Amino acid sequence: MTNPALEYRKRAVEGASPVGLVVLLYGGAITALMRAISAIEANNIEKRVNELNKVLAILAELQGTLDFEQGGAVAVHLEKYYIVLRSQVLEASIKNSKSILEDLVKNISGVKEAWQQVEREVALKGVSGAAAAPKAPTSPMHSGQNMAAAL
Repeated sequence: MTNPALEYRKRAVEGASPVGLVVLLYGGAITALMRAISAIEANNIEKRVNELNKVLAILAELQGTLDFEQGGAVAVHLEKYYIVLRSQVLEASIKNSKSILEDLVKNISGVKEAWQQVEREVALKGVSGAAAAPKAPTSPMHSGQNMAAAL
């Protein structure tokens, strides 16, 4: 029997543009961070670790899709941003820090909004995804099933 929620996420991933995939990944990271915060509040260490591992996997995926050839300085800055985010996730995990995770949610939400704006502009102007977005995903996680599971 298939999981309806997983099937829905899989279809969303399969139909998304490159920018749309970035937005989905940011959303997945935010959701996992919120679940990790809830796990801290419930003193559920296993759940906290699982959710933060999801965030780390998503950040690795985002970093792995950066196109330094087309993205230039923006790609370099995003790579540094993802490195900082990963270190903050690890720090929050070690310190069991709800406040660090809450700050991450705010920060990532702001960047997600910027990507959503890019997505809207791409749709309005008909700009090709290659001109405005990271390169098309190529890692094994990019199958609809794997990416949907991470989200």
